[in-house]
Amino acid sequence: MPQTKQQLRIEMKARRAAMSADEVAIASGAIRRRVLDLDQLRDARCVFTYVSIHNEPDTRKLIHDLLAAGKRVSVPRLGPDGLMQAHQIDSLDDLLPAGPDQFGIPVPASDSPIEPHPGVALVPGLAFTEAGNRLGLGGGHYDRYLANHPGTLAIGLCFGWQVVNTLPAESHDQPIQMLVTDSRVIPCCG
Repeated sequence: MPQTKQQLRIEMKARRAAMSADEVAIASGAIRRRVLDLDQLRDARCVFTYVSIHNEPDTRKLIHDLLAAGKRVSVPRLGPDGLMQAHQIDSLDDLLPAGPDQFGIPVPASDSPIEPHPGVALVPGLAFTEAGNRLGLGGGHYDRYLANHPGTLAIGLCFGWQVVNTLPAESHDQPIQMLVTDSRVIPCCG
């Protein structure tokens, strides 16, 4: 019997918790280098990502590198309508430690610049299937965002062991078009 999403999340959390800080840093660095080397990233107008938390690759250095390279970086925020919005940031100082409802960003002022159509979306997640279905927490919010922004290239960031072969029956996540792990880049069909 296939695992449920909740069972997969618990398993992935336990595996991540077993990694040392050095192992996480090495794997996150490998992912960052692979992302920065992507042709699709070089061609992107804007990158959409968030500050990762405990079970995901560390995106803070990636955000720093993207800003240093002159890329526009947008981070998500849930709007009053419950839909994901993208808000452009200028530095890591615009970010806060991730909270359950903050996605690692402060609530932007009403005049915050919004970049609604990023050229590429980097979507961290707890686990993905080989076909690119994301099984991470908050996936439904990203699904709505991506569904409302056709043409966005969604790239999932995860550790290699977080790529699984089966899709739980209750999953409704949108497929990601490419996965970047610490060991390989996986083109996905969707």
